[in-house]
Amino acid sequence: MYKLYTDKTEIFECKVKIDGASLSNSKARLIIESEDLNLLFNGKIDEYGNCKIPIKRLKGILPESMKGEIKLEVIADDTYFIPWKSEFSVDASKKVVVEVKSQDADLIIESAPKVSVTDVKNTESIVTIAAPAESTPDINKVIKEHVVNLMRLLLREDISIDNIVFKKTKANSIISTYLNSQKVELTESTKNQIVEGLLSKL
Repeated sequence: MYKLYTDKTEIFECKVKIDGASLSNSKARLIIESEDLNLLFNGKIDEYGNCKIPIKRLKGILPESMKGEIKLEVIADDTYFIPWKSEFSVDASKKVVVEVKSQDADLIIESAPKVSVTDVKNTESIVTIAAPAESTPDINKVIKEHVVNLMRLLLREDISIDNIVFKKTKANSIISTYLNSQKVELTESTKNQIVEGLLSKL
C-alpha cells in the first residue's frame, strides 16, 4: 500500500522502460482516486527512463485515514499506458499523541485527615497555655512557659536586647497581644514577672 502524507511534499519516483516508443516525447502523471475526489499530478520522464512526479502537501485536500487507488499513467507516442497502480492511504508524517488518564485514577483518598503545620511566621500565631483542669498551676512554670513563647515571637521578628530600643513599639505590640490572648487570666503581678523574665532572657 502506497502512503500519502498531508503535511509534507514528496516525490513519486520510478524507472520507466518503453519498447517501441521514444522516451523524449513521453509524459507521465499520477492519478489519485477516491470515492469523493480525484487528483492528478504531472511529472516528467528523462531520456534514461527516470520518472519523477512531485506530490504536493495534501492537508486540507484529503483527510487522514482516507483510502483509495493511486495509478501511474504514461503517454508515449499518443499511446496511453497504466504500467503501475496500488492502493493508498493518507497519513501525517508527524503526529502528536496525547493520552489523558482518568481523573479518578489520580485521586488519593485517605480514611482520616492528617494535618501538619510547621514554622508559621506570623506574630498572631500564638500558643495558648491553659491550666490543667481541676488543678492549681505552678505559677513559676507558667511564667517560664510564657517567657519562652514570647522569646520565640520576638526572635521571629528579629528583636533582641541590642535593638529593642529601636523596635520598642513593635515589641510592646507583640507582648501586649500575646498576654491579652491567653485564656487563663493573668494578674498584673504575673504579667510583670513575665516581662521581667523576658528582659532577663534577652
